[in-house]
Amino acid sequence: GSIAIVGDEPHILYSRVLIPSYLKGKISRHQLFLRRSEDFSEKQIDLLLGAQVTAVDPARKEVAFADRDPIAYQKLLITSGGRVKPWGNAGDQDLIFRLQTLDDADRLWAALPRLKRALVIGSSFIGLEFLEIFSVHRIATTLLSRDSYYFASLIDLKGGEMLTQNFERFGVAMQFNDEVGEMSRGDSGISIKTKALRSFETDALAVGVGIDRNFEVFRDSGITAGGHGILTNEFLETNQPDVWAAGDVAEFLDVISGLQHVLGNWTSAFLQGKRAGQNMAGAREAFRHVPSYSITNFGFQITALGDTPSDAHTLVRMDSRASHYERFFLKNDVLVGAVLINRFQDKPHLVKLIEGCLNLAAYREKLEDPNFDIRGIPLI
Repeated sequence: GSIAIVGDEPHILYSRVLIPSYLKGKISRHQLFLRRSEDFSEKQIDLLLGAQVTAVDPARKEVAFADRDPIAYQKLLITSGGRVKPWGNAGDQDLIFRLQTLDDADRLWAALPRLKRALVIGSSFIGLEFLEIFSVHRIATTLLSRDSYYFASLIDLKGGEMLTQNFERFGVAMQFNDEVGEMSRGDSGISIKTKALRSFETDALAVGVGIDRNFEVFRDSGITAGGHGILTNEFLETNQPDVWAAGDVAEFLDVISGLQHVLGNWTSAFLQGKRAGQNMAGAREAFRHVPSYSITNFGFQITALGDTPSDAHTLVRMDSRASHYERFFLKNDVLVGAVLINRFQDKPHLVKLIEGCLNLAAYREKLEDPNFDIRGIPLI
């Protein structure tokens, strides 16, 4: 059958996870691109770039556009992702930088040679990338976060102190328990007064405060939306016949956790797209995946696995001399998530423990022992 891919970006498929590597000078811009135009034509795929969808009509099985005739479909996969949350004054956007798209990266790349003082807002994975990008280019950088330490929702205070000490080794200045209050524009940049009455001067505001899912265009289509995206079942099917959703926009039924939620990372989106495509082609298999996000930042390898709910019981083990840290999230003694610092070797086994929903009551004390080999926990 014929396939059409519609996207509002003007660029052919590129890797968003490699954007920081491009900005750090580790790879060229050309290496971001994962496909050539020929790759699509060889597979008989029509690629429509820079095309803005205005409506979807499941009854007529049509997709409408702002500047072209509608396209009919037999089966539809919605992978519309998300966009960065608005932030800052409209007149300051030329000095406010995000890290969501290739256009964002190109803006920052062009600005890097002239930047002197950067301010990073927020305690996110994107914030970590901004900190390292500015460090590589020898730009004086301050971190401003409303949290009491970095990743306060993922790690405990001791883990936060470990990250803080590592930031200090790389010259990052930090202000926690504070946030932007007032902003005013001057000749050399932006003057900021925080709510705690601290003052900063900066010529680059780097913001990592999350995304809004792109599902507004589907609100009048009859496709059911949840609190964070388009609702799907475990097969990534929406409530409308022959319509699936995958990636950041899919609020799907997770068969491992039992939750209806969204997963905001590249690997999960890729695997959801693959599963949805297989189901559209005639299979009927549930999407089953333990989400993970990994980053190497200032020499630290940081990984978040599974679900890390605030109401979970947590156990921590740590070896400060080796800069090793792990925090385990349990519900009713079942491991549902984990955060690892410099313990990547434990990830494969932890993923299997989460996926298997195994009761770990007998291992509670051992999970707090930094010398215990996690792979000693049987999977059955």
